[in-house]
Amino acid sequence: MERRIVGFERDEAGDWVAVLDCLHRQHVRHRPPLWPAPWVDDDVARQQQIGAPLACPLCDRTEIPADLEVVRTTVTWDEHSMPNALRRAHRVASGTWGRLRVDEGRLRFVAQTTPVTDVLVGVGRPQGIPPDVEHFVETDGPIRFAVEFLAPQQ
Repeated sequence: MERRIVGFERDEAGDWVAVLDCLHRQHVRHRPPLWPAPWVDDDVARQQQIGAPLACPLCDRTEIPADLEVVRTTVTWDEHSMPNALRRAHRVASGTWGRLRVDEGRLRFVAQTTPVTDVLVGVGRPQGIPPDVEHFVETDGPIRFAVEFLAPQQ
C-alpha cells in the first residue's frame, strides 16, 4: 500500500527515516543496485520527496505503529446493536488508527490492503485498522466488541 512521505528524521545511527502519513516510519537508504535512492543523501532532493508515495508493508500487514495511545473507544456492541455502517465499506480517518477489541465471540474483518486482509478476530487477538483503508466487519454469531481509536501521544 502506498502512503505519502510527510517528513524525514534520522535514527540513532544517523540513517534517514521517512515519516509517512500513516504514522509509520521507514528507513530510506541509497544502496544500489537493489535500493537506488540517491535523493536521500541530498538535502534539497530529499525535501522534494515530501508528498511522494512510498510503499508501506506495515500498513499492508495492519501493524499498528508504536507510540500511539487510545484517544477514544466506542461503546461495546453486540450482533444486534452493531451499527449497519460497520457492515459496509468505510474508513478510519487520516492520522488515526483503529483497533478492534473482541470481548466475546468472533468477528470477520476485511480490509483492502495488499493482499486483502480477511481474518476472524477473536477474544485476546486485537486487530489493527489502518487509516484511510476501506474495510468492513461481519458478525459470526453472538459477539461483543468495541473499536478503540489510536493517535500519536500528545
